[in-house]
Amino acid sequence: MGSTPTPRCIIVRHGQTEWSKSGQYTGLTDLALTPFGEGQMRRTGKSIFQNKFIDPDHITYVFTSPRTRARQTIGFVLETLTEQQRSKIRVVVDEDLREWEYGDYEGLLTHEIIELRKSRGLDKTRPWNIWRDGCENGETTQQIGLRLSRVIARIQNLHRKHQAEGIASDIMLFAHGHSLRYLAALWFKLGVEKKCETDWEKSELKTYNDDTVPYIALDKYRHLIDNPNFLLDAGGIGVLSYSHHNIDEPALALAGAFVPPAEEESQHGDVPNV
Repeated sequence: MGSTPTPRCIIVRHGQTEWSKSGQYTGLTDLALTPFGEGQMRRTGKSIFQNKFIDPDHITYVFTSPRTRARQTIGFVLETLTEQQRSKIRVVVDEDLREWEYGDYEGLLTHEIIELRKSRGLDKTRPWNIWRDGCENGETTQQIGLRLSRVIARIQNLHRKHQAEGIASDIMLFAHGHSLRYLAALWFKLGVEKKCETDWEKSELKTYNDDTVPYIALDKYRHLIDNPNFLLDAGGIGVLSYSHHNIDEPALALAGAFVPPAEEESQHGDVPNV
């Protein structure tokens, strides 16, 4: 196997904002972190790097939502790294990582959304499920599923390249509560697969500006039809990786950032897919 660890995709939800604290749906609204959120992410960065849960020298890319709260979080999390360490990390702002566009539900609480939909004569036969029903005048589950499928394709392509080159590769994603839980579910193929058939599905949108990240055109994608039942609080971190060091076997790393050294990993490249 060698000493190169299995590539990882480390997802980080931005720190606390006034609306994450209150529970209001925050999509395109560009809020800053609260003072608590700033300190929260400073403490997180200090912990994960000083305790070597994440080796800063293994971070190849940081992908981020364009929203202020996500970009601020990067600065606080990476604050304890040396200037030299930070200079080696490419930061890519990617529109595909933005939060679910909530449309009419922006700024509302869940019970307010339910009441609004009831007043409009919706959900008479079954309760609202954002993962299936999407948002009025916002994004459908197919729309967010497509753009997050594009993100996954880019990340996994980079991981495949880095693994072939023998480069340790932790790629960090800084984004939001719904988008990161959705992405995690798609990572290991929950939901349903759909062919790209319509013009909007086939359109090749360049949602980032970095020539070192190849654009991967999709002929199919995945989207959810139910709640994946994942939690990711403001400031939370999750880890996605691969079984048997195989990029074609994406998996959830249940141990999160708490991983053994590469030479002690229990997975082996020649183990069958079990």
